[in-house]
This record gives sequence, C-alpha cells and structure tokens, in this order.
Amino acid sequence: MLSASACSQTSNAPPAPENTPKATAPELVTCGEKPPFTSRTVKTNVLVAPDQKHRAYGEVEATALQPQRPAGYTGPLCVNYSRLFVAGDTSDFKLRFLQEPADVENGNSLRLVDWSTDSRRLLGELAEWQYEQPGATRGVLIYDSRYLTFQQPDLGHALAKAYGHECSLNFRVMGFGMQGAIVLQGEPLSPEEEEVLGASSCAKKRAFFELDRATENMVSVPEMPKLQHNAKSEAPK
Repeated sequence: MLSASACSQTSNAPPAPENTPKATAPELVTCGEKPPFTSRTVKTNVLVAPDQKHRAYGEVEATALQPQRPAGYTGPLCVNYSRLFVAGDTSDFKLRFLQEPADVENGNSLRLVDWSTDSRRLLGELAEWQYEQPGATRGVLIYDSRYLTFQQPDLGHALAKAYGHECSLNFRVMGFGMQGAIVLQGEPLSPEEEEVLGASSCAKKRAFFELDRATENMVSVPEMPKLQHNAKSEAPK
C-alpha cells in the first residue's frame, strides 16, 4: 500500500479510529488502541536457518510519547523502532537493521518469514504506518548474510509495471515459492484507504503474485503458490 499523507489530529478533532492500525492488524506492535498509551517492546521468535548456523530475530519497540493527547499538541503519541538481530558463525547476535520512525510514517513493525534453502537470505516483512490514519504499508525486506546487505524491492513500481498504470494493494509477504520466488498476497484497499491515499486498488479481490528477487519483476498467479518452509522457529530466550 502507498504511504498515507500527513494529517495531524488536534485536541478538538474527532477521536482516531482505535489508534489505527491495531484494530485491523493485531500482529502490529503499538502503544495501545486507546488512551492511556503505554510503551512496550516485543521480540519475535528466533528463525534458525537450514544450516543451523544462521539465526535471526526481530525486536519492535513502541514508545509512548504522551499517555493521551494534551491540548494543543499535534505531534505523534507513539513512535516505533524495529530492529533485526542476526547471528552467524558465532552465537553472538548483532544488530543488522534498524527502522526508525519517519516524520509521517511514525509506526513500524518487523515480521520474519523464512530463510532461503541455502541459508544465505532471510526474508522479512516490514510494515510502516501513520498513527491515526487507516492502513499500513507492508514491504519485502531481504537480508543477505553473505554480504551483510539488504534489499527492499519497490512494490509500487512493480505493481505499476505489472498493471500498466499506478494503483495499489495491501500486501502480505507469504514466503519463498518452490522455485525461490517471493510469494505475495494482495488485498484491495478499503474505501477509507483509497480516499486518504488518493489511490485506486489494482484488483477488486484477493490476488497472488510471485516476485523475482534478482529483477524485482512481479507476475500475477491464479492461486496461492506452494511455499517452502526452510527455517525452524524457536521461542525467544
């Protein structure tokens, strides 16, 4: 989904819709749906690669700047920091990625999906949103453990190329397909999201796509592809 435009809520404005996007996406880490807002930190499970050497986990920190909106305050009530920690040949986890709050999209959350069959690449989903606006932007995050580099394909550009015009979808990163492509699920935008974003949905119903990591080209497929399941998930310690 495309990012929302900036919009501040003043003290006499109508209440935000349950401090979105938590109400419609309970897996996202926020400071709470209603006042008083509180800070909290959540760790993901540890994903162990097939080689049993590479391990990774995510940590999402939601920091409440105010328990509720004071009169005249137009800044954010909550901001997020998402971190990725990875261990390789040694057992020590090191910080490899940090997503800080942006001026508009001050919320973010990280979900780890799977390791590639060769244990080289870690696939994740990075969500970003503006508090007090509907919807969240979900994108692909790929970590290359060999070169310690990251790739974040431009899904908006890939959609425009696939459909021949500018449009948007709510994406979820599903995993690696059997041939190694990245499988995405796309849902149409809600009417509220279309209005806020000034964008139309590419499709009127759920759609599935395969994204080529090397070319970042995306093709529509008629049904949900079969997924690999390479990583082992362990509870955080």
